Amino acid sequence: MYDKIPYDLFMECRSCGVENMIADYDPSMRIFCSQCRDHLIDDGIVATHVEYVCQECDTRLILLEDTEIEIGESACSCGSTDLLKVGKTALPKEAAQAGGLVEEGMDDDEVLEDTDWLRPGDSGNVDDDNYENMFNQDPGQN
Repeated sequence: MYDKIPYDLFMECRSCGVENMIADYDPSMRIFCSQCRDHLIDDGIVATHVEYVCQECDTRLILLEDTEIEIGESACSCGSTDLLKVGKTALPKEAAQAGGLVEEGMDDDEVLEDTDWLRPGDSGNVDDDNYENMFNQDPGQN
């Protein structure tokens, strides 16, 4: 069973190699690469990725097999070098159990219709108002 507590996930895209940081990831989420918009989690990543866990901040790092990691020397984004190699990732299994796995041939139009690639979602945080206002300004309406 998957851990229902959200965690930070650092994952390399198999298609384009871009590093994606997903804060508060929950296995029920369908996640896409920030660069190429390819699905990040499917059954195929078991053959192409290796999982590490940062012992300091509990971030899960799902890295391509050919990514060079030196245990005790390579650092997590938090700065810690205390990484534990888990091996083959169980992420697709966890996502499947939680309903977040996009299976081959599955129609995900509903997910894509709800996704706004250009604007951030409403965080409900008043401190973010300046950032959101940047998107609401139309230079042609002054």
